[in-house]
Amino acid sequence: MRSAQLALIAALSTALFLVGLALDISWLRLAAKPWPVLAMAAWVWPKGDRRIAWGLIFGAIGDVCLAIPGAFVAGMLAFAIGHGLYAKAFYSWQRSLSVSLLFPVLIYFAVTVPITLSASGELVIPVAVYMSIIGLMIWRAAVIAVDESVSGIKRWAALIGAVLFAFSDTLIGINKFVTPLPDCSYAIILLYWGGQALIAAAAVARTSQSFTPNT
Repeated sequence: MRSAQLALIAALSTALFLVGLALDISWLRLAAKPWPVLAMAAWVWPKGDRRIAWGLIFGAIGDVCLAIPGAFVAGMLAFAIGHGLYAKAFYSWQRSLSVSLLFPVLIYFAVTVPITLSASGELVIPVAVYMSIIGLMIWRAAVIAVDESVSGIKRWAALIGAVLFAFSDTLIGINKFVTPLPDCSYAIILLYWGGQALIAAAAVARTSQSFTPNT
């Protein structure tokens, strides 16, 4: 499927989801929500690192699970697998350890994790593990961003995408476990889609680099 067709699918499903969100039509939100990310996966699959494509697919599964009552943990598991795949791909792109880059990540999570975990009840362990995987993904994306041998999308898209994804997840955690955030659904989904799109773009931008895709 051509990139233009995939972009059209993503745009239409995004519009339908936002209509469903604005009009509170749950079935429309559920039907439309996974398609933008699935379109991204289809874009990456023939052109970029398939670990990223698989991560996007698991993200789409997580999208559906989060929209189904009682499936929050299943959704969190799907997203955790996706984050792990992203981290693995990022490490293969740049294998430097750069341990010092962990400190900004640790500072961010030192602020957000206690707030979220203190209110997560019986989900404290799954949430802690999930947030640790997010931190790992951001760290590996940051290592790519300090690599001066690459530039533009190849250098920055993964980190910006990972940070947007983390902000989206932070809003979800605060809204679910700490205090309701009025009208936060728009910010959550737009940050999430933006993050996924940038991670997908980073994978496609690295097409010219050699890698062995996981199938």
